[in-house]
Amino acid sequence: MFYFLFKFIFCLIIVFLVYYLFDKKEITILEILILLIIVNICLYSLSNNLDLLETILLTSITIIIYYFYIFLYQKSLVKKVNEDLVLINRGLINFNNLIKGKMTYDNLIYSLRKRGINNPNLVDYCIKSKQDLIIFKKNSIKNYPISIIIDGNILKDNLFSINKSMDWLKKQIDESNLVLKDINYAYFKNKNIYFVTN
Repeated sequence: MFYFLFKFIFCLIIVFLVYYLFDKKEITILEILILLIIVNICLYSLSNNLDLLETILLTSITIIIYYFYIFLYQKSLVKKVNEDLVLINRGLINFNNLIKGKMTYDNLIYSLRKRGINNPNLVDYCIKSKQDLIIFKKNSIKNYPISIIIDGNILKDNLFSINKSMDWLKKQIDESNLVLKDINYAYFKNKNIYFVTN
């Protein structure tokens, strides 16, 4: 009986530790699935007299596979998710970026309402950075950095969102004595563009 109680407490600790690893504002469906798998491992351990070491081993394998998947997923999509997608620019929704970010209009409106915003017109910028939405209400931000170049590739939508042209960007690159392919990262902030090179 004492051993069963000890295993029960130990399994609870495992579940809470895994939940702590996923501790953030919005937990993903994949993380919920991993959490359910670990809960099932713990339940199986309690009902079938599975050894503690076996429980730890199965839980560890599940977590390792999850992080390995995340690593491969981020590596394979690094060029796609590394750019900041401007979904709303000064109250106007950019539907092209919405599609690129694999979001629907309803998803966007739902995300805004969760932040207490009922109208996109009240948003100065809404930016999808990786898997997170960064939302700025009007008059709440003036100097948010906007990515312009990543790994030598120009993010045209972001460039146009700051009302700048390709000619303007090429001029800035030339004046800085740089070549586009040598620019790792460039961002626009405080009405200036900043370059990061090798």
